[in-house]
Amino acid sequence: MTVPPGDARHLTFTTLDELWNSRTPMVLPIKGEPPCRLQLDPKNGFITLVTTYETPEPDVAKLKHIGFNAVSSGHDDLAELTVRVEGNVHSAYGLLATVADELQVEKLPLAAAVAAGVARHRNVLASRGALTTEKEIGFFGELLFLEFLIQAVGAGPAVATWQGPMSEEHDFTFDSVHVEVKTTSGERRKHVIHGLEQLVPLRGVPLSLLSIQLTRSSPEGGRTLPQLVAQVRTLAGGHRVAVDAMLDTFAWCSGDADLYPTFWALRTEPRAYAVHGDFPAITPNAVGPVVPSFGLVSEVSYKVDLTDLEYDSPPDPVGGFVEAKEN
Repeated sequence: MTVPPGDARHLTFTTLDELWNSRTPMVLPIKGEPPCRLQLDPKNGFITLVTTYETPEPDVAKLKHIGFNAVSSGHDDLAELTVRVEGNVHSAYGLLATVADELQVEKLPLAAAVAAGVARHRNVLASRGALTTEKEIGFFGELLFLEFLIQAVGAGPAVATWQGPMSEEHDFTFDSVHVEVKTTSGERRKHVIHGLEQLVPLRGVPLSLLSIQLTRSSPEGGRTLPQLVAQVRTLAGGHRVAVDAMLDTFAWCSGDADLYPTFWALRTEPRAYAVHGDFPAITPNAVGPVVPSFGLVSEVSYKVDLTDLEYDSPPDPVGGFVEAKEN
């Protein structure tokens, strides 16, 4: 195990990993003025830059993973800038190494050096947060359908039909039918409809609501969201770039995979419901004529229970994914 040679200011990532994985606290001086040293605390998950204190103090109060303290050591007043390592020791170390460079090489004041380091390493400070369970299962449902389509019609045609949450189209668009995917973990097929436009057919193409029911499962009987993402990316082959771009629109981050430990499996066979006739859709054409000042209404959401509603058999390839309609 080595530390930087005399002419190197900072550790290589390989050496950093060795030191961090040893789980042994260590102090690493950084040559230059003002004096700086990095304190590695792998056991507790912190790296701290210690340097000479000066005013004004850096403003880090709104940053989630970084803290600042002024301390006294003998006759010296010291500043401690601490970063909590959130699964990425390279980024945390890089942030503090940058601050040290701004202090010693660029000769910036303490507050300015910290601000410069933060600006260059904002990814260290970004909070990690999983999707809500509702969004997780909704995402899972769309990926299940995409996985089926790739196997049924090929990666290129399947990925081309997937529109994602940022599009004004429905979730999947085919020439013969558009599909809005709704997924629930409940025992009944209760689905939330977001907005008055979500169940409005577009350009005269029939619209079908695809109802998926999931249930929590075991590793033997189900898959986690990260596992399904990995499988879809593998199946996508040369179309993985397009899939990855779409995953970004769902706020998917592979570095957060550990935040999704739940194994999901199909509770029932998926069903498709044609959005016409007796389907309980609240649309502008349905409610506009009876709601005073309808143009002022916005952000409407409602829940439909499709459990006992007659389901349909949509055209292929969608028909191969859902329960066939009983004769």
